[in-house]
Amino acid sequence: MRHTFCLILALAMTPPLLADDDVGSGVVVPNEHGINGFAPDWDADDFDLAAYLDGLHPDANLWYQHVQTLSNPWMGGRQPGTPGDELAAQYISWYFDRAGLEPAFDDGWRQPFEFTLGRALPEVLAAAMFIDSTNFVRGEDFGVLANCGTASANLPLSFAGYSIDAGPEGYTSFAEGDDLSGRAVLLLRYEPLDEDGQSQWSEGDFSPHSGIQEKFQTLLDRGAAAILLVNPIDAVDGRSGLETVASTAGFRPDLGIPALHLSQETANHLLMHASNGTASLRDLQQDANEGIAGVWHFDDAATITIETDLATPSFNTQNIAGLLPGTGELSDEWVVVGGHYDHIGHGYTGSRTPGDDRVHPGADDNASGVGTILILADRLAQSAASDERSRRSVMFITFSGEEAGLHGSRHFIDNPTIDLDKTNFMLNLDMMGRIRGDTVALTGTGTAEEFDEMLPRLVEPTDLTVSTTASGLGPSDHSNFYRQDIPVLFFFTGIHDDYHTPEDVPWRVNPEGTLKIIDLCEVILDEATHRPEPFTFTSSTAGTAARDTGSKVRLGIMPSYTTSDKPGVLIDGVTEGTSAHDAGIQTGDIITAWDGEQIDGGSDLMKQLRAHNPGDEVTITVTRGDESLDLVVTLKGRK
Repeated sequence: MRHTFCLILALAMTPPLLADDDVGSGVVVPNEHGINGFAPDWDADDFDLAAYLDGLHPDANLWYQHVQTLSNPWMGGRQPGTPGDELAAQYISWYFDRAGLEPAFDDGWRQPFEFTLGRALPEVLAAAMFIDSTNFVRGEDFGVLANCGTASANLPLSFAGYSIDAGPEGYTSFAEGDDLSGRAVLLLRYEPLDEDGQSQWSEGDFSPHSGIQEKFQTLLDRGAAAILLVNPIDAVDGRSGLETVASTAGFRPDLGIPALHLSQETANHLLMHASNGTASLRDLQQDANEGIAGVWHFDDAATITIETDLATPSFNTQNIAGLLPGTGELSDEWVVVGGHYDHIGHGYTGSRTPGDDRVHPGADDNASGVGTILILADRLAQSAASDERSRRSVMFITFSGEEAGLHGSRHFIDNPTIDLDKTNFMLNLDMMGRIRGDTVALTGTGTAEEFDEMLPRLVEPTDLTVSTTASGLGPSDHSNFYRQDIPVLFFFTGIHDDYHTPEDVPWRVNPEGTLKIIDLCEVILDEATHRPEPFTFTSSTAGTAARDTGSKVRLGIMPSYTTSDKPGVLIDGVTEGTSAHDAGIQTGDIITAWDGEQIDGGSDLMKQLRAHNPGDEVTITVTRGDESLDLVVTLKGRK
């Protein structure tokens, strides 16, 4: 009888539940035969887990062992830069060595690199503000905003009202020539209020003129050296309490100067100090509500000392790789077998259970892919020992930093140790441990002309149903190889409820089913390494999945994960047939504006997408090389 492994194992390991009034049947009996004679009878109706595992192919059991080991809590979720990362690296390199591979790098199995978590919030290393003998307390008197820069300075104070350049009916916070150079600038959040504390410009909440990014930019344009934000007094629809780095995650990128949120009491204290008791926050807010333009500059001698030190988290980690040298006239060409070995630790990035600091084991994602790489390395090395045919060289590589943005594969592509121009094929193995119904997804089937003939021929003898997608792009490491015009295939058994949670545990994977994928991978690699002619690369983004952004429209780009100091959204790929493709947006473009509004990063782009409907026509500004282009885009629906 066929069984589903994960269900059987769950039943075998789960004790029966007893109702409160149930009486157990456990007994204590003497052992009359001694330890050596102790051999209880086995009930044939009970499930024999050992017999089931013994009945599997040895490689299925070995694969399952790899998944169990790599996703053991001892590995700590394999977060880059942690002891668990180091343990996983040792484990993988030991098995590469055991298979008979050669170290891939000058220093051995490892290719070290460092990455910063560009999408992560900065860590506040220090933040202080004081005047004379008064030392203000972070968390009580002020909070640090996510776009705060690092600086230390003594600055005079200025007040810039709501910091709105141009509002309704000629409203402005500034007089011609207002200069904020070298000054700490206090500004009011939101927009002018009426006597009841409601916006003068909106019937509900606030109008677009209240936007934080625009306000901050007006101050930067005038030379501000620090920004001090305060909530207006008695604002009915305003937020209460101090903002933090976490609560202002959308306030990006780093402004390069201190950016703090002050309590109303702290702001009033600063104003009274700087004005020698003549200017209160309430009085200045009233002037701003009435539209009195022009910045207030206070005594240059009444300085505020502001010290901020923030850092974006960085991680030191490594890729792990081994080589199986080829033979004959094909030996200087390459095939790459790869997948990422890192996971998200206790949820440092990408957790679907935010706030849950338990270990995220990452059994399916991606101990399953690493286990497959180790099995394939052993199989190909054994077959190579007696193979007299001309054969391409194979690199087996496990990447780190994938969960934070494909950093490991990007580093390898930027610093290759094999000739990428002679790399014929890349096989990516990521989340392949939860096969259900003998059905597996295969992405990249449109990236080589020969795949149309080869794949049906190789799949036909198996029991698998292979669901194909032509695109070479996707949220895994093969995308970086595809961008180098290398044909790719990516095996994937599907998303599940345990993805990126602490519940992605090893006993839920399916070694019996995964072995069928491993067998198919082996025959694909046999063909890729031995065929006389290389695969013929073809560009294909058809079928690239749309991300769930909460918007009704889809632009059709793949944003780059690469950290950049420049504002805007760098495009790593454009999907065929989408709005972006039709408008002529290209890979390598940087989106800098949307209908004239500045785009500093992904959050700004998502905000624009969520505000539009299918059929809307917008102008997107992109930087392409040294040019700035305005492209008219007709937005399409997500389906």
